[in-house]
Amino acid sequence: MEKRVLIAMALSVGVVILWTQLFPTAPPTPPPAAPVAGQNTPAPAPDTAPATAPGAAAPGTPGAPAAPAGTAAAPVTNRPERQLELSTPEVRYVFSSLGGTLVHAQLIGKQFSEDPKNPTAGGHDLVRTKGAANAPLRIAFPPPGIQTPADGAWEASQPTPDAVVFAADVGSVHIEKRYRLDKARFRLQFDVVVANRGAGTIGSKLAVSLSGAQDPDKRGGGFFSGVSANVASAVCFVNGSVERESIESLAKSPIPDKVGTVQWIAADEKFFLLAAVPYPEVPARPRTCGAVSTGADLGQVTVRFEERAIAPNAETSYPFIIFAGPKVMDDLEAVQPVVAAAPGVPQSAPAEVHLEKSVDVTLAILSRPILSLMQFFHRFTHNWGLAIVLLTLFIKMLTFYPTQKSLVSAKKMQKLAPKMAAIRKKYENDRQRQSVETMNLYKAHGVSPFGGCLPSLIQMPIWIALYSTLNYAVELYRAPFFAHLHDLTAKDPYYITPLVMGGVMYGQMKMSPAGADPQQQAMMSIMMPIMFTGFSLFLPSGLAVYMLTSYLFGILQQLYVNYLDRHGKITV
Repeated sequence: MEKRVLIAMALSVGVVILWTQLFPTAPPTPPPAAPVAGQNTPAPAPDTAPATAPGAAAPGTPGAPAAPAGTAAAPVTNRPERQLELSTPEVRYVFSSLGGTLVHAQLIGKQFSEDPKNPTAGGHDLVRTKGAANAPLRIAFPPPGIQTPADGAWEASQPTPDAVVFAADVGSVHIEKRYRLDKARFRLQFDVVVANRGAGTIGSKLAVSLSGAQDPDKRGGGFFSGVSANVASAVCFVNGSVERESIESLAKSPIPDKVGTVQWIAADEKFFLLAAVPYPEVPARPRTCGAVSTGADLGQVTVRFEERAIAPNAETSYPFIIFAGPKVMDDLEAVQPVVAAAPGVPQSAPAEVHLEKSVDVTLAILSRPILSLMQFFHRFTHNWGLAIVLLTLFIKMLTFYPTQKSLVSAKKMQKLAPKMAAIRKKYENDRQRQSVETMNLYKAHGVSPFGGCLPSLIQMPIWIALYSTLNYAVELYRAPFFAHLHDLTAKDPYYITPLVMGGVMYGQMKMSPAGADPQQQAMMSIMMPIMFTGFSLFLPSGLAVYMLTSYLFGILQQLYVNYLDRHGKITV
């Protein structure tokens, strides 16, 4: 009976996969490309307000004196672009004075080099958009109120080696966008400062946007394209839940404005994240976030603040942490902004913003412990492939007892095969009586008809969780194993591991005791290895390593059961 269950499960999976390949979902029709804003024309923000990039230092330093009354000159809006650079051992940041935006966040190191054989080559760039209109960290002030500066209105300066400032004046309002390197990996400190130099109170309603782009050659698709796909998404974390939509789906399914506790927004990919984390406000106030399409394969996610009243000769600041790096769980969990305390007031505790929830894994309740175990084993082996092998052995030891009971039950069923055949012959015209007598026979000898399914049912959620882990764990990105595997998150380029795994699986199934229907088992021993080998040709090679190790261990366990049977330890 358990063989029929396995066949049904395998055929169901095969039909679903075949259907997704033969009838893939048509991608949404991209909207017409948005016109590129000129140097002096700010790009529209999602709420139709003119967008602008995060500001920086004005022609001098923060807090430059205002022009005397009656002598204010017309603001400059056509400054030529100037690019400034900040670097850490992990990331090279490049900023543009056109909007005061981030135009490059290039990761440094062999793992992230576009040419792994040449570590000095350019690294992976987290900014996937081109042009000032679609650059990340644009700002806007929805009307009525402060006018958004034109892209060419920003003046750039670098007051210290670890800071860049862009500044612009609009009427009596002075705006600065300040970027400063953080001591923590993959982080920037980012502040938008709005100063009122006029005689009356003004209202400031800031919107900050991140933009993302989908690589047209790496769109999401069916089961077999999961490894090679790199889906770009717009993400809001609001009211404790993740609101995510792929960039290519935003045209038809934008993320509607959601009001509440917005802890971060992000433009992310499979392994990398560009996120803006606003500091908590004291007292706490609601924020709004949403995402829209801004053109073919382009999208923008925006956080908007409630209006703040700024008195004459006063200013307000909007501080952020910018995370630009790989989705390493420890680095994501460490992003916890702390609000500076006022004099005489105890400093508040770090705010947990849960940036780690940007990692889009299936069965997170299993995926995250699996990743933690692999990290633990990696500390000893210093090789992610060996860490997967040790993880497999650990899981096999945890499931040893139920698997052992299943194998022993299968041996007992093999011994009962003659009696079962006699029952079928005796009651061949009475199927109900045949089933009752068969179950009585099982019960009398302590045999479970579903025992053979148990190992597969236990392994299935583990396989799903491990597939998701390997598909999103940046630690395994371009991690080598064996001579021919150079990336455990990619498929085996020579298909060696899947083919060896299929052969080992076939050997294990041939060793299994024959059930009540030997012909059915013979078909299973051929069909199942072919099906799983076919899957493994397109799955992460790390998963094939896991399955190969698992089946090798399974052969050893089956040999042990056969040994017990030969020495009379298994009886009915």
